[in-house]
Amino acid sequence: MGGLMRWLSGWVRIQLEGPYPERWFNLFAAHALPFWDAAQSSGTCARFTFSRSDLPAARRLAEQSGAQLTVVEQGGLPMLLLGFRHRWGMIAGAALLALLVGVLGQFIMVVEVEGNQTIPDAAVVALLQRCGFGVGSYGPGADVRALSNRALMECPELAFLTVDIRGIRAHVVVREADPVPEIQDNTTPADIVAARDGWLVRVDQLEGEPQFAPGDAVVKGETIVSHLLVNYRKDGSGEVVSTRSVRARGEVWAMTEHDLTAALPLSACAPGGEQAVGWGIRFLGHRLNFYGNSSHRDRECGKMGILTAARLPGDTVLPFGTWQQRWYARADQPVTMDPEQGTALVKQILRSRLEDGLGQGRILNTHWQAEQREGAVMVTLHAVCLEQIGVSVDVQP
Repeated sequence: MGGLMRWLSGWVRIQLEGPYPERWFNLFAAHALPFWDAAQSSGTCARFTFSRSDLPAARRLAEQSGAQLTVVEQGGLPMLLLGFRHRWGMIAGAALLALLVGVLGQFIMVVEVEGNQTIPDAAVVALLQRCGFGVGSYGPGADVRALSNRALMECPELAFLTVDIRGIRAHVVVREADPVPEIQDNTTPADIVAARDGWLVRVDQLEGEPQFAPGDAVVKGETIVSHLLVNYRKDGSGEVVSTRSVRARGEVWAMTEHDLTAALPLSACAPGGEQAVGWGIRFLGHRLNFYGNSSHRDRECGKMGILTAARLPGDTVLPFGTWQQRWYARADQPVTMDPEQGTALVKQILRSRLEDGLGQGRILNTHWQAEQREGAVMVTLHAVCLEQIGVSVDVQP
């Protein structure tokens, strides 16, 4: 720490020449003048290092003792700054940089969200922006309490929200509200009907009267579990004693068939070689381009923009960076895809589409058929699946 303070205040190395150099040690010590790195090079010469602020006092004591003082070396921060006294451009740039850092340090550059489970970070940031707070907002002028109250009023899904401003960062902590339980209608009579054709595998009714047994075939729209409960006379005569309407509940699992077809062109236009590159700066959602009017080039070429954002330690993205615009010549010749690759891609798409529609069901068997037709590959999927086909339909009084 002592060395750092000496460098900040500046230091000077002097040489004293005269008789009896050993008395200079006692003279400086008697006047409480601190020095370091003292060395006697000969019988009439000695060197000392002082702080720049103590140089006048050392010079005065040297004159009183009849010694000749010579400055040998100087260093520290004052001498470093003194070396730039004729470089006004660098001084002005450093002052402007310090001013920009001081000013920009008062504005929010990063918004961090913590505590959310189902609501995305982007949704919380957009909510704060609608309330007048976000990237580019003046941090010291933000009313955190009013901001939190307004955000909670606009978003009922949140039970708690607070904003902690730390320099250029806004740390947002949220707590999501407990979901409102869905109120099920258990009073209106309803049937369970088939959503699609199939062969019944299992009928798990919790309430209602089954109309089919496992192994039966059903078509779309048929009632599988009826809302009407019928009580018969116990003597086996089949006479109806009473009836009662309920809301049928349960699951119906069946084997179903699916046929899906999709086509993919085997030729397409690809971007050509790179023709030109332009640069710009993006700051707080605004872009400053360093290239001229490019409307004619945009009509003749394809283009692609690349944003390289500035980052803080910890991989935190800042709202500014460099923008690179690239233009590509439009291709005159189409690019052809290998038929096998096209077929594999279409198969993957069809299988994903089928799995998304099954929900908790599963695929039991698949059969594929592929053919090329008019410059495209056409793939058909025939699949046998096990899925839940029962849906509840209210009975109209």
